[in-house]
Amino acid sequence: MKAAAVAVSAVLATSLLAGCTAGAPPGFRPSAPTGVALTSGSGSDLGNGRPQVGFDGLMVRRRIVVALHQAPDTDLEKLRTALSTAAASLGLAVSPMPPDVLGASALQHGTPELVVALPSDATVADGGEMVNLAFGPGLSFPGLDHVHVAQVLVHDIRFTVSSADPGAVSEAIAMEGILSDALGNYDSHAGDGELELGYTGPLLSDKTVEAVRGGIARSAGSDAEDVKVSPRSDTGTGVDMEKEPVEAAAAGQPSHENSGRGH
Repeated sequence: MKAAAVAVSAVLATSLLAGCTAGAPPGFRPSAPTGVALTSGSGSDLGNGRPQVGFDGLMVRRRIVVALHQAPDTDLEKLRTALSTAAASLGLAVSPMPPDVLGASALQHGTPELVVALPSDATVADGGEMVNLAFGPGLSFPGLDHVHVAQVLVHDIRFTVSSADPGAVSEAIAMEGILSDALGNYDSHAGDGELELGYTGPLLSDKTVEAVRGGIARSAGSDAEDVKVSPRSDTGTGVDMEKEPVEAAAAGQPSHENSGRGH
């Protein structure tokens, strides 16, 4: 496989191109790590066709993700292991993400087989370094087709409800399955008279957030209004969704692939 077939595409938001990378000083423009091609995007690559999001501010964050496309008939676990080993050696705690965190325009050519999110303070350069360490500067690792290193928007939300028996409420929520259906992965913590449910993942529509509140309330024997929605962290920089770029239709977006393959 030619090296051009596995080049990394770093899909960047307008804010990143303007020097607003998390943890970077104003005016900072990341240089391309070895083997990583930083490409100029319109900003619509991130969350193209995103839902209506009213729960924003510190509840919405920018995160760097690495998305892998494997070659046909290859072993994904070898790619996963290589990436995990590289992340550990760099001290980066990565977490799995569903592919739709990339948004429609980034997915229009195909769905990646593996997507992981880097820590909240990581930069696109950290993602490039991790990819190069995992798969080599030429990215000729067997089974690897190509990679995206992208900055995306995620919801970082905590749902909280009061209860005399938060453990039982947690079990009832799991039994009903509404949170699993709506959120996929979430964290549950039963405290003293209170149940906290944390979610970090693709943006949720206001309708989905309200459905989750209703599902939690049913299990707790309370009203949806009693379920608080708040940021998982009160520090750092959030996102004002009203100021995010207006998105064009995915089919009208230019491709930022540099894979050399006909997707």
